[in-house]
Amino acid sequence: MPRYYCDYCDAYLTHDSPVVGKQHNSGYKHKANVKSYFTQFEETMQQRQLEAQIRARMVGGLGCVLAVHA
Repeated sequence: MPRYYCDYCDAYLTHDSPVVGKQHNSGYKHKANVKSYFTQFEETMQQRQLEAQIRARMVGGLGCVLAVHA
């Protein structure tokens, strides 16, 4: 009988039944692992967008703005 493997939790469930899968997927630990998994991509995407904005401003001549006080 094949066992269900959860990629997020890196664990095998003992019984391959819909009830066990639902119980596992509704658990606190599984939900935290899923959130952590997708957060890494969100942070990477935000970092790429920030770097692209910085490059665009540097190329556009808006990289440094100096204030001169008289």
